[in-house]
Amino acid sequence: MKSLGLVVNPTKEGSVRLASDLIPWLISKGIKLLVEEEAAHLIGRGDLAADLDRVCEAEMAVVLGGDGTILRAARTAGPKGTPMLGVHLGQYGFITEIHPPDVKPALERVLRGDYKISERMMLLGSLIRGDEVIASTPALNDVVVSKGPLARMLTLHTFVDERLIAIYASDGIIVSSPTGSTAYSLSAGGPVVNPNVKVMIITPICPHTLNARSLVIPDTESVQIVGECGDGPDEMMLTVDGQVGFRMVCSDKVDVRRADFTARIVYWDPMSFYDKIQSRLRWGERFST
Repeated sequence: MKSLGLVVNPTKEGSVRLASDLIPWLISKGIKLLVEEEAAHLIGRGDLAADLDRVCEAEMAVVLGGDGTILRAARTAGPKGTPMLGVHLGQYGFITEIHPPDVKPALERVLRGDYKISERMMLLGSLIRGDEVIASTPALNDVVVSKGPLARMLTLHTFVDERLIAIYASDGIIVSSPTGSTAYSLSAGGPVVNPNVKVMIITPICPHTLNARSLVIPDTESVQIVGECGDGPDEMMLTVDGQVGFRMVCSDKVDVRRADFTARIVYWDPMSFYDKIQSRLRWGERFST
């Protein structure tokens, strides 16, 4: 390992402080470093500054932040095949692997080549208007079609491989990867799925029916969502990982399918997923009264 990129959440003081501590330590080990521009200037190391695209061209990206920072990095690192080591400086930390006190021992192992890679399935969400692809964006967690600012129900025609499976009257539809099953999809009543299972999860948001449930489909299939035109303003949004948004118009189609690349997450403990759902979600915990 000769080069590392530091992806730093500049809004988290702990992330910036940790990056400031790691930089001289890594340089002393002969590692070539690139640091995201805003954080690099905050630390006073403008000589190491680079945009996210260049940072993710290093041999590995060390991500200092929460799951949101990992999601942001994955959309750039995934297509490049760059592994990511997540350091937990957020709230839940389902994707991040280690805590700040363990960073240096973990990086020592990384430099020795002592680590494993979890290949996390990514999605590709495309917004199609007529015959034209308006936008196409990868996602690690989910692709969501939801209502705009008005509190009105949507009518969403939902297809699997272009075959109609349901017409949902709901606030929206979440198409989630296994990694994203513990995020928005879970809040909407979707199942928790081990990230090694190769599926996609379709979950309606607040459906206006008692019999709508999540649908789990193979990752070899694709999902299409089309909003029905109504009498009022048809305001809908396509949102990717809760971070990238596109305004939709009547009869736009959203296509979601497995991307042809993965998010490569560094890990050591193959059972850590089950530990995380217990510690972060309090899975199976008994409450005393």
